[in-house]
Amino acid sequence: MTVLIGCGPDPEQLKIEALQALSVGNFSQAREISTRALEQVPESEKRLSWSLERIRLEALAREGQGADALEALERLAAEYPDQAGASLYLAIASYLQDAGDASGAIDILVAGDERFPGESAKFEAQIRELQAGGLDPAEIERLRSLGYL
Repeated sequence: MTVLIGCGPDPEQLKIEALQALSVGNFSQAREISTRALEQVPESEKRLSWSLERIRLEALAREGQGADALEALERLAAEYPDQAGASLYLAIASYLQDAGDASGAIDILVAGDERFPGESAKFEAQIRELQAGGLDPAEIERLRSLGYL
């Protein structure tokens, strides 16, 4: 058996580790592992890159990092337009809402509504759910100014 010194897990193994961390709620570890794996993925392996980016994005959202999640999601929507659809925007907004970042969830929903006008009803429904869950007055006013309420 040959042991290579200095060689760590390959990106596929790191993806498994990141998914495990995500599944047990260790979001910062999932984000760190997926980021490390992304640094090792060859540019030609788009499928693996997308999987790792998706894990990293979900971890950001579940940590309540709305601004970072929005930035990553908008970048991914440009790089992976077939994968980053309306359902991903809705899911990320839901994760942010669950993490207590209603403002971040609103940002994601508004961005998704702008990017996918044909899916407006879904975004508006989730905004109404968000409102029903309780928003602070500034968030309510913001939604009013944007025409959602």
